[in-house]
This record gives sequence, C-alpha cells and structure tokens, in this order.
Amino acid sequence: MSTFLHTNSRAIPIHSVEDLRGYFQEFGKPAGAEKIGIECEIFGVHSETAEALPYSGKRGVEAVLRVLSREFGYTPIQEGDRTIALQKGHTMITLEPGGQIELSGEPVRSIHEAKSQLNDFFFQLKIAAQILGKISWLACGIHPFSGLESIEWVPKKRYRIMADYLIQKGARAHDMMKRTATDQVNLDYRDEQDAIEKMRLILAVTPFAAAMFSNSAFSSGKLSGFQSERLYIWRHTDPDRTGLVLDLVCQKCTFDDYLNYVLDVPVMFVVRSDDWLPVKNLTFRHFIENGYEGIYPTREDFDLHLSTIFTDARFKHYVEVRGMDGQRCQLIPSVAAFWKGILYDDRAMKDAEKLLKPFCRETFVQLRESIEKEGLRAKMEKNCVLDYARELVAMSEAGLKRMAMVNEKGRDESIYLGPLKEEITGPGKSPADQLIESWNRASSKDAAWIIDYFKI
Repeated sequence: MSTFLHTNSRAIPIHSVEDLRGYFQEFGKPAGAEKIGIECEIFGVHSETAEALPYSGKRGVEAVLRVLSREFGYTPIQEGDRTIALQKGHTMITLEPGGQIELSGEPVRSIHEAKSQLNDFFFQLKIAAQILGKISWLACGIHPFSGLESIEWVPKKRYRIMADYLIQKGARAHDMMKRTATDQVNLDYRDEQDAIEKMRLILAVTPFAAAMFSNSAFSSGKLSGFQSERLYIWRHTDPDRTGLVLDLVCQKCTFDDYLNYVLDVPVMFVVRSDDWLPVKNLTFRHFIENGYEGIYPTREDFDLHLSTIFTDARFKHYVEVRGMDGQRCQLIPSVAAFWKGILYDDRAMKDAEKLLKPFCRETFVQLRESIEKEGLRAKMEKNCVLDYARELVAMSEAGLKRMAMVNEKGRDESIYLGPLKEEITGPGKSPADQLIESWNRASSKDAAWIIDYFKI
C-alpha cells in the first residue's frame, strides 16, 4: 500500500472527467526502454515465538527502520514524530498496516539487477536483526502465528481510515491489512494498445500464477486447509476494488473503460495540508462533479485514489501485477522472471493469449475461487491448472531467452525460472503443497520449525 508523498507538481485541478482523458497514455515508454520493478513484503517476528514484531518498542519495526536508516543511508519519512518509511534514491522501504516491511525497488532493466536489490534488502534486514536481537524475517503469504488482536497497527492516518472503511465492506479486511503479504511486479507499457493487451493477459494468467505460487497454507499456528488463504481473504475484503476486473479479461476495451471503472469506485480519503480526511458515499466521478465539503479534486487526488484500487492488476504510472502470495526468498526472482518473460516478449504474449482465449469470464471467476483450496490441482474445464501452468512457464522461458539479457557470466534471465520449474511445475507441487508435506513429516511441530522453514 503506497506511502503518500505530497508533490505540488501533481496539484493540478480536475474540472471534469475530460481532464483525465489521456491520463494513462502519458506514461507510455518507447519499445526497448521498458523496465521492471519489484515489491517484496516480509514479516518480522520474535525469534523465539514467531509472534509478529510490534511497530513500537526497542525491538519493534520502527526501531528496525531507524537501524536501516543509520546503517545504510536511507532518509526517514515521518508522519508526525513516527518513522513510517525510508527512501534512498528511487528505492523505498515501507510498512504495511500490520508492520510487514516492504521493499519497493528502483525500476531496473533486468531480473539480474532485481535479484541484486533483493540480496541487498535481505542483507540489510539481517544486519538490523543482529543489532536489535531476537528478530527473524519470514517470507510467506500469511502470518503463520499471530492473530489480528496481537498485531499492532502501524500508526499511519491512511491505515486508520482504511481500517474503518474496509471492515464495513468485507469481514476479512483487517486480516488482509495486517496478516497477508505478497510479491508484486511493476511493468511498463508502450502505448494504449500494449497496456490493454498486457492488462487483459495479466488478469487471465493471474489465477495460474496464483496457483503456482500458493504459499499461505499455515496460519494461526496450524494448517488452514487452504493453498492460498491470502486469496480467500482478499475475496472477502471489498468487492468494489478487489479481484478481477472481468470486463477487461474477456472483451476489447480501452483506457477510457478502465478510467470509467476507476471513477465509479468510492473514494476513501483525500489529503489537504498533510491532514487525511475520510470520505463517505462518494465516487471519484461525483467528487469531480460536486466536490466534497468544499474540496475539489486534483491530479494528486487521482493518483492517491488509484493506489486504493486493489484488483489483481491495476494501472498507475505503469501496470502492477498483484495476485501472488509472498514467496520464500529463492522463489521471489522467479515471480518477476515469469511475468517479464510473458509480458515483455511479443511472441510469448501471443502464445499465452492463444492458450487462454477460449475461456469465458465465468470460468475465470470459478477458477480463481477453486484455487484458494485446490491450487495446482484445480480444474480448468477438462485439464488441471498445472498443465496450463507448465505451458505458461515454457512460454516465459522462451521469451526470456529471446530477450537474451545476460549477466556477467553470460547467463540469461531464464535462470531465475529454474527454482520454479524444479520445485513447483516439475514435481507438480506448489509451495503450499511442499509446506504441508514437510510439516506433516516433521517430528517437532513448533514455532522454531516454521521460522526455520520461512526465514530469509
């Protein structure tokens, strides 16, 4: 969830919907100039109990941010007298509502560079843990032990408003905010046609990616019966702004169609003079038409509104892929490589679209729900999701090989699909399957075992 940074350069008044026509077209990139950005969320836990780190206190998440700032040269971002994020250049370290700590990496050209960003992030977290003591870092899709009441809210005004708003929309909204984690991929687009093709393909492929990367089968100290409880939680958060944008999956559309969707999503809040103001019963379209208590919208308000759209993919100044559970650290580069191989290679995009084109919108809805508990064993008409997943991974691998972006050893980015093929699509076992099997075989089923399994 974005950290809001006020900028006068975006405080441009919006007088009518027409002022937003062409908004998304502004951010197209020339062919060959596309970059990739990664976002990675990690749980901090007490090393002896696996309970969530609090935000406050001498061994809390805020203390971690202060150590990272001091040791590695990040600039703290404050809200009042509290540290809520860090920034260094175009790299940010932010906090999710339950204290999940997130890397938002500077956009880069290759997965090789993204992998280096992850390595640096994990190294820095480990140093902070050594300095503060009794902290472990877990990479997974849902907090394995702590319940809602035992997780301290990060004291951001944005999160207080969101918490009050979303719990009225879905029973699991606070679980989403405090107990889930994901790995996201941000990708550029060239123009409107390329952007819409990418969005439609992302929404169609996401159920298969979600099944491959299902990694939230253990919560509240036990196996939950889910492959991806995180997916289930998101489905019960807010139907106005989560899940699939179905009309974009199965029909031709334009940026105007996406804009119209966004304009009809209710506004949660606006910011004026660093004060966060909750908004009730107002879509962004009505905000433009009528204002709100004497306030009228700007481009900055629209940017902020876009950050409250939580669909499986969304447009901001790029297209953001959001539908996967947080992964153990060796698989995080695989997430980015999988999507880059499909979405940055024209042939791979055409092959993937051809593979999934015959299916209707109802099929995707049913598939997304069945994946929550069945994962790779879910059925897509006559075939298993695993069969399609293997084909999609092969398409991605071919795309990465054609791009031929090599590291210092002359190896292209397809090397990052190795763990995905070897651990998941090869044996046909998701991360959730692997955890369940390992847990059931374990002689000592306790917090120490879970920490050792998921630690970075």
